[in-house]
Amino acid sequence: MIKTEKWEKVFLGEIADEIIERIDNPSQSGFELFVGLEHFISGDLKIKQWGSTKNLVSAMKKFQKGDILFARRNAYLKRSSIVQFDGVCSGDAFVIREKKDRLVPGFLAFIFNSESLWNYANSYAAGTMSKRVKWRDLAKYSFKLPPLNEQKRLAGLLWSVDEVIEKYNIVFSTLDCLCKIYAFQEFSENNNKCIFLKETIELFKGKQPNKLYSDSKEGRLPYLTTDYIRNGISRFVDVSSVDENNLTDNSDILLLWDGSNAGETFLGYCGVVASTMAKIKIVANEVLPEYLYFYLRLNEDVIKRARIGSAIPHVSADFLLHLKFPVKKLNDQQKFVNKINDFENQKNIVNSSNIILRKVQKQIINQIFGGKS
Repeated sequence: MIKTEKWEKVFLGEIADEIIERIDNPSQSGFELFVGLEHFISGDLKIKQWGSTKNLVSAMKKFQKGDILFARRNAYLKRSSIVQFDGVCSGDAFVIREKKDRLVPGFLAFIFNSESLWNYANSYAAGTMSKRVKWRDLAKYSFKLPPLNEQKRLAGLLWSVDEVIEKYNIVFSTLDCLCKIYAFQEFSENNNKCIFLKETIELFKGKQPNKLYSDSKEGRLPYLTTDYIRNGISRFVDVSSVDENNLTDNSDILLLWDGSNAGETFLGYCGVVASTMAKIKIVANEVLPEYLYFYLRLNEDVIKRARIGSAIPHVSADFLLHLKFPVKKLNDQQKFVNKINDFENQKNIVNSSNIILRKVQKQIINQIFGGKS
C-alpha cells in the first residue's frame, strides 16, 4: 500500500502549463513529424505512432521532447501520452509541459493516465457532437503530489514496467512477422497447385433481418457483427426468419464486406451473417477451412486495395473469386495449420502476459492518484 498522507495537495495548473505555439505552415516549418488524434493509442504512456508534415496545410501546435499530448476531444477515449521527439500536433490536442521544479521528468505522464484524472476530464467535457475539454477546467484538477524523491522512486518503478511491456510488444511483433514469413513461403512454393477461389468457395452476402432482439431465447442465434466478434456485444435473430445461406457454422469464414476495415476475415462463429458481412463457404473437399482462412488473412491488404466504392468501400466479389489460391495436399495443409497455430499460441501467451503487466501498471498508477483500476 502506498502511503500518501504527507503528500502535498496541488492543482494540475500549479505543476504544469499548457503550451500554445502556433505553426502556420507545418510543411515548411523544419519539423518532420506530426501527431494527430489518430496516432494516439488509448492507455499508452508514450506516443508510438506519427505522420509526416509534408502535406499539412492547416496550422498546428508545436511540441518538444518530454511534453505531454492530451487529446481534448472525446476524452472518454483516454488518449494522453508523453512524446519523445520534437514536432507538431493537431489543434485538438493540448501540449502540456511539466514545471521542472515541481516534477521529476516523465512523472506527468502517470498523472495524465490515472482514472481519477480521466473521470474529472469527462465530467467537464462540453459540446454537442464531439465533446471537448478546456485547459482552464483541467488545470483545476486536484490530487496529492509526492515529494521529488518519492516521485523518482515511483517513476523508476512504473517506467521499468513500461520497458518490459515494450519488450513484450517487440516479441509479439517478431512472432507475427515470423508467422507471416513462414506462411508466405508455404503459399509461394513452386510445386503448389493453384486454382481460382471461385472453384472452391461459394460467397453469400449477409442480409439485414426484419427484426433484431436484445435477448437470447430458444430458436434465436447471434447476429454476427464486428461488435459481436470483437466486443461480445450481441443482438439475436429468429432462425425461422432467416434464409439458410445466411446461417453459419464453425467451418464458414466471415468476411467484413464494407466499411473502412472491409477485407478482414474471421473464423469459428455460429450465427446469422450480418448485412456488413459475407459468408465464405468451402465447397471443395480438398481445402481445410483454417488453411483458406490463413491464406485470406495473409492477403488482407491485397483484398483491401481492390475494394470498390468511394463513400463506403466494399470488397470486390469478382476480384475475390478470381484470386489465385495455392492448394497443398490435405496432410500438408494440416501440417501448415498446426505450425500457424503454434505461432498463434505463442503470440497469445505473450499478449496475455502483456495484458497482466498493463493491469499491474494501471493499478499502481491508480493507487498513487486514486481511481479504480
